[in-house]
Amino acid sequence: MSVVARARRPYEELSRIGRMRRMRRLAEVAVGAYPVETTRITPLTRGFNTTFRVDTADGGRHVLRIQRTGGPSPEMVRSEMTWLAALRRDTGLVVPEPVPTRDGDLLTVAEAEGVPGTRSCVLYRWVNGRFADDRLTPAHLERVGALMARLQSHGAEFAAPEGFHRGAVDHVTSFGRTQDDGLSPEVAARAAALVDDVHSSGGGPIVQAVIERARTARDSLGRDPAVFGLIHADLHQENYLFHRGEARAIDFDDCGYGPYVYDLAVTLSELKRRPDYPDLRSALLYGYRGVRPLPASHERLIDVFIALRAVQLMMWTVEHRDQPMFREAWATSATRTLDWLRSFLDGA
Repeated sequence: MSVVARARRPYEELSRIGRMRRMRRLAEVAVGAYPVETTRITPLTRGFNTTFRVDTADGGRHVLRIQRTGGPSPEMVRSEMTWLAALRRDTGLVVPEPVPTRDGDLLTVAEAEGVPGTRSCVLYRWVNGRFADDRLTPAHLERVGALMARLQSHGAEFAAPEGFHRGAVDHVTSFGRTQDDGLSPEVAARAAALVDDVHSSGGGPIVQAVIERARTARDSLGRDPAVFGLIHADLHQENYLFHRGEARAIDFDDCGYGPYVYDLAVTLSELKRRPDYPDLRSALLYGYRGVRPLPASHERLIDVFIALRAVQLMMWTVEHRDQPMFREAWATSATRTLDWLRSFLDGA
């Protein structure tokens, strides 16, 4: 499929607005694969994935997600949609509901002139709700804890169909993503070397030490279904929202297999600089324990996985330091993260 349009300049040389215009053309192609009558396509946010709000003639509202280049394969995106469809079918949880294409597929692959490559695209129904942002309270986090536990309980019982593929969530580099063990000594050494190469004050030994500690913690937990399974893996403040007091989850783009405590660590990692962090943490764990057990020995490992999450996000910006969104700020952000990781290791 393609759009007939003259592309005078390479996509990489366009401004953000120029790229969005081209991506909107691709969105028009992608939406055509679905049994909806579109009345408006409006850009939402743009990161490594591009999203549009799609309004339809019957009053419906949807989100179209155009997958980033170099991201999950079509097989992995289809698997994400398969889990979401099962969550909608099997539980009362409110998560994005995938819309099948006219051919019954859970994704479509589209292209448009002037946009490099083909893109996996998915359409799902809009999830109503508001983000809590600075208004976040312990009561909110208690609901998020229960929501997370219920997602994990479904993931533990989910019978993955043939062809279902979601990777491990604990890798720290693009190289680690391709390995059987994303926290292996080789991965740790490569990550440390990259930080030493590109960051003015180094920091490689700190990165290596955190990865080694996380690998030890992960291995101590093992892979028993009681402690390890299919998780959201990215349930931070921009991916949970509230509607009439109910917590709802969105953006399952990073879902995969890992320790259940990793899920808790991701949520808490975004809150650790807040003055009310102890109360928010207690509320999250209280809500979680109301649905699933959390042994004290596992709770003690959460901070290790918070440190791992910090390394993962830092390595993401380091590897993508030439991208416009990171080009000016990656070094300052890395310095701040390394300072925090040093403090973590000193106090651990």
